Amino acid sequence: MSPVKQNPWLICAYYGVHSAMFPAAIFPLFWTRDIGMSVATMMSVQAFFSLSIALFEFPSGYIADRLGHRRALVLGSGAIVIGWLLYALARGLWSVLAAELVLGVGFSLISGADAALLYDSLREEGREHEFARWYGRMRSAAQISSGAAALLAGFLYARWSRLPFVMELVCWVVALGIALRFGETRRAQPRVEDHLGRMRAIVRDSLVRRADLRAVMLLGVAFALAAYLPTWLIALYATEAGAEVAWIGPMWAAASFTTALGAMVSERAGRRLGMTGTLLACLALVAAGYLGLALSHHALGFAFYFLLTFVRGLHMPLLHHEEQRLAPDDDRASCVSLRSFLFRIAFVLLGPVVGMGVDRYGHRPVLWVAGALMVALTLLCLGLFRAHAAPPSCQVNSA
Repeated sequence: MSPVKQNPWLICAYYGVHSAMFPAAIFPLFWTRDIGMSVATMMSVQAFFSLSIALFEFPSGYIADRLGHRRALVLGSGAIVIGWLLYALARGLWSVLAAELVLGVGFSLISGADAALLYDSLREEGREHEFARWYGRMRSAAQISSGAAALLAGFLYARWSRLPFVMELVCWVVALGIALRFGETRRAQPRVEDHLGRMRAIVRDSLVRRADLRAVMLLGVAFALAAYLPTWLIALYATEAGAEVAWIGPMWAAASFTTALGAMVSERAGRRLGMTGTLLACLALVAAGYLGLALSHHALGFAFYFLLTFVRGLHMPLLHHEEQRLAPDDDRASCVSLRSFLFRIAFVLLGPVVGMGVDRYGHRPVLWVAGALMVALTLLCLGLFRAHAAPPSCQVNSA
């Protein structure tokens, strides 16, 4: 049997296990009650984590292409195990920052390497046309796991405030075991003497010379930013509108499940509507989601947020298939990490501005402006995609 034949299923299992993220829903409680942070410090910690990932994002993708995608996933998983162990033992701000830094390095190492390993594994088996389907399965497994963990997070925290972190540590130990079972693909490693020069060349080729790859990457950033921007606002938005605090966990779970649903139907939508038709539907859902959030004053108005989480799942398999297809074989993880870097930098720049706007003007005026900006930005990037990107490959065989 080919050493990579089981990789697609193993990658889905890997994502399902490590995406449980038990601490995600209770982080604000842990930071403020157990560590003693103020809200301002809490937001600074989140910015520090995003920035740490952004700084390591592209270099780690380049390292994954040089070391091999399997090795990068093993090293990244090992680092994340250490990071969650530090979090479980954290007693103050500096220990939290140390944990965040180690987690940032670990997540940067696996970013890009996972999708690159999936694509190369399928291509080695002559099944690269199935990438969108398998990527959708991978994302669905991740979001279902994340939603289930959100439902349990509050209960675990109530039993013992460190228990969500212990559970997350166990999940990542299992994920590390799965990563060790991945088969490495047969890729000829290019001889590179000037690594900094090579990294500059990748950036130049991806963002300047290759108009098709640039268009796919920028459209992916625009959709991801539009779907992710309200994530840290929605809990406050919902409670201020009259929703019960007890709804937050189920709401987080529902957001994960709608993202999973979008990922599950993405490949089918691509076949029936075509790439452009599916992306136009995503744009319409983005507009409807922001418009609904900005106009609604009902306690259930947060439900419009689920349109954005559905878009998060719907666009990713199709655009990531195009990205993998267009990226150079030797630099596939680097290109994925470069796109992730662009997204994180955009969020680091825009997120604080949105936060300050909400503090000053409230949620709804800011959502009006943010929604208009996101629709305009995504429409512009969609125009670039239609003008420059290579013809999409949405036609796949039936499962």
